[in-house]
Amino acid sequence: MKAEGEFLNASVLIVDDSKLDRFFVRKLLEYLGVNVDEAVSGRECLRAVRNTAYDVILMDFMMPSLNGVETLKQIRGGVDNRNESTPIVALVSPDDPSEGRYCVDNGFENYLEKPVDFKQLIAALIMYLPDSFRKELNIPSGGAKNTVQTQNEESPAKKPAENEIITKLRQVDGIDVDSGISLCGSEDGYLTAIGIFYNSLDVKADEIENFYKNKDYSNYTIKVHALKSSGNLIGAEKLRADAKALEDAGNNADYQKIENETMDLLEYYRGFKEKLSFMGSDDEDKPPADEKSIADAYAALLEFSEAMDFDLANMVVESMKEFKLPAEDKKKFEEIAKKLTNLDWDGIREIINQK
Repeated sequence: MKAEGEFLNASVLIVDDSKLDRFFVRKLLEYLGVNVDEAVSGRECLRAVRNTAYDVILMDFMMPSLNGVETLKQIRGGVDNRNESTPIVALVSPDDPSEGRYCVDNGFENYLEKPVDFKQLIAALIMYLPDSFRKELNIPSGGAKNTVQTQNEESPAKKPAENEIITKLRQVDGIDVDSGISLCGSEDGYLTAIGIFYNSLDVKADEIENFYKNKDYSNYTIKVHALKSSGNLIGAEKLRADAKALEDAGNNADYQKIENETMDLLEYYRGFKEKLSFMGSDDEDKPPADEKSIADAYAALLEFSEAMDFDLANMVVESMKEFKLPAEDKKKFEEIAKKLTNLDWDGIREIINQK
């Protein structure tokens, strides 16, 4: 067994248009010691499989443009890719029991319900990873659990004081913090997840509204499906339930329900921007950033965007939040953060290169 933090040669590709779901599954896989790549769409997946041979692919069933089944059929077609026979496991909604069966009937090896259960993920890896990698998985010695423990976890008697942001989140109407922490595996994981939720809220709400106004009910349904998953992951039960109801309406062509309830959903969803406003911090309390630090940050982001390295790019963006920035640079970093949410690398470079 590898030491925690030491990675195997085994590699897994996560394909999901939801950044929150990708983050959650990635953290579970990294805890187990597996190398991880990500794709945000079926088309990006098809580009990835041309360049890299993966040991397992975990693919969301419901995605825009190419859904999971359509993407799988192109991979299995063997046209210009290195993964014609790679095991592919579907990621499906727990709300529709037929979804997983449909995926298996259409060529997936198996399926996992979202949010992914840690024990079920371990079982899938043991089943589908090559023999040489199975015994190297960093499976917890106490047995597989449904949460990923943080390093240096304290015993209950030595539990440290609760994070200040977590304490504030407990006061937010519509969020069950303990449910979110349980699903994300740790307070740190939950804080990252809800940070992603907060930073992407404007973009995601606008996407849903635009598809709704254009009567693009196919993409509308996909986006409220993703919102349902995000709401579940952060413990926002009403948001999850309302998004699920409209996802069902889209799947059942109940356009009158969509007309009647979408703006109410968006108003409630956007209301979290104010409820979670404390996720940002007061600029007046921050030290000013000097010109060299800002220039270095832009240069690093250009480099990391070329390498499509989300973790390092996100680290730069998060680090700049610790400083008071000139108004123009603050706006640019806010726009970069939004582009990073969707892994829009070209958009990030365009913002940086603006004069």
